[in-house]
Amino acid sequence: MDNSESWPGVGFTVKRSWLIAVPVVLGTGLAVWAGLQVWRNRPAAQVPITPVVTEIKAISALGRLEPRGEVYTLSAPSSIEGNRVAELRVREGDVVTAGQILAALDTATTRQAELAEAQGQLAIAEATLAQVKAGAKAGDLQAQRAAIARLEAELRIAQTNLNRNRQLFEEGAISATQFDDARLQVDTLTEQLRQARATLVSLAEVRDVDVRLAEAEVRKAQAQVLRAKKNLDLTYVRAPLDGQVLKVHTKIGETVGDTGILDLGQTQRMDVVAEVYETDISRVRVGQRAVITAAAIPQPIQGTVSQVGLRIAKKDVLDTDPVAETDARVVEVKIQLDPAASRLVQNLTNMQVSVQIQPNS
Repeated sequence: MDNSESWPGVGFTVKRSWLIAVPVVLGTGLAVWAGLQVWRNRPAAQVPITPVVTEIKAISALGRLEPRGEVYTLSAPSSIEGNRVAELRVREGDVVTAGQILAALDTATTRQAELAEAQGQLAIAEATLAQVKAGAKAGDLQAQRAAIARLEAELRIAQTNLNRNRQLFEEGAISATQFDDARLQVDTLTEQLRQARATLVSLAEVRDVDVRLAEAEVRKAQAQVLRAKKNLDLTYVRAPLDGQVLKVHTKIGETVGDTGILDLGQTQRMDVVAEVYETDISRVRVGQRAVITAAAIPQPIQGTVSQVGLRIAKKDVLDTDPVAETDARVVEVKIQLDPAASRLVQNLTNMQVSVQIQPNS
């Protein structure tokens, strides 16, 4: 028995609706699926990429200006410390040359007298040597020959007298004492004649031992002159190099103290000593360029890093910032200024400057 219900005219309509809906749904699904595939396989959009540039910051530091080779403090020799300045031949700002006498101590006069005395002794020694080498004077030789001739004549007379007295003694006409006196006179004159002839030979002969002795005296006198010259030179203060007088510490009449007599520097070539923090020193290299500024310099000047220090020390350059790190640890970096920059600041030794070292230069 069939329990399904049927509606005349209606069943056909329902079946027909299903037949139409199914293809529509399938078509729509296929269209959506195809659209998704196309969207998934589309080429990726080109998004513009902006490169990120990392800015390399300059290394900042404080520094000071100083002559190349640093500042030289000239003083009196330690062996004569405490002497007074008797003469000052330069003033601050004067340009000097190596070897030039800059000042004289009050002991210079005494040392000059000692040198003159030593030179006099040398002159005497040299004259004595010349005399020894030349031998006796002609007048002395002539006088000695005359003495010999006189003795020879006296000896001949004495011998004649002795011969006569001998004959008289043998005849008993004179005593033995008289004969002995005549013989003694001959012996005496014979000895005197021998000595006179020996003296003549000695006068005419230049002995090597006398020459060597005279030469030794000359060498001794020369050594004394050399010592006197060195002692005199110690009383003068000379410039060790070409440069400029930066500061005079001791005036005429004042005793030389711990500060010395004057400061000297090669200001024709100036450098900057920058104190770079130890945290930045690894970025500093020889050859990097640097820009230097200061209130007293009308325009920025430039230079090149020439030396990186090997020792870490406390900050030394004066900083006016009240919150500055006065105990900061720094490394000294030397910067050679360009020639034009050196000329611009050659009269500003020890001036504080600001330094910007360019790591990428």
